[in-house]
Amino acid sequence: MFDRVYRVLGTFRSTLTIEQQRIVRVLGVLAFIMLAGLTITGVWQFFAHKSDPSWFDHAPGSGARQQTTPSTGAAAAHSLFSTFGGIVALAGGGWYAYKVSFSVPWLWLFGLSLSLFGSFTGSLIRFNAIKLPGQSYQDAGVGYSQLFLGDVEFVVTDRWDLGATAIRLMTLSHTVTVPILLFAVWACLPRIADPNR
Repeated sequence: MFDRVYRVLGTFRSTLTIEQQRIVRVLGVLAFIMLAGLTITGVWQFFAHKSDPSWFDHAPGSGARQQTTPSTGAAAAHSLFSTFGGIVALAGGGWYAYKVSFSVPWLWLFGLSLSLFGSFTGSLIRFNAIKLPGQSYQDAGVGYSQLFLGDVEFVVTDRWDLGATAIRLMTLSHTVTVPILLFAVWACLPRIADPNR
């Protein structure tokens, strides 16, 4: 597995100048930090995100939305990693397209699109309260895992009251963004090593 990565990186390195190698190394370290940060804070959020008590008197269908408490802790860190990850993807991919390949790499466009998609779905799924059938808001547990472990009547977010199916689909689509990006990078490695394939 790692043999293929080393072979590809060796071929890739030989096509770059020393200065370009340094920039790619810095971008690679930054990308790794962003992905690790997103993964760690995202897993934490998945299991530990709590409802906001100020939303416990929310009346579904009323159209009224309460003031949302600003994100703190892992949620704020996840948002920062998301923002900086998008900046690294945009700046790094743009630099690579302009200075190295003289074309627009499909992986950069895919990664940038995936970053935007992840930010968009992440903003949609942040819940303020969860309503379980026959129970009050405060009876719900913590984390997004509870959406998949039992019955959910609806979920209250900043924008909408979402049904169980909608919030589950959006949560799944958000959580697969990093694995899909890593798989795409892995899948394109043989093509980088051997452009005639």
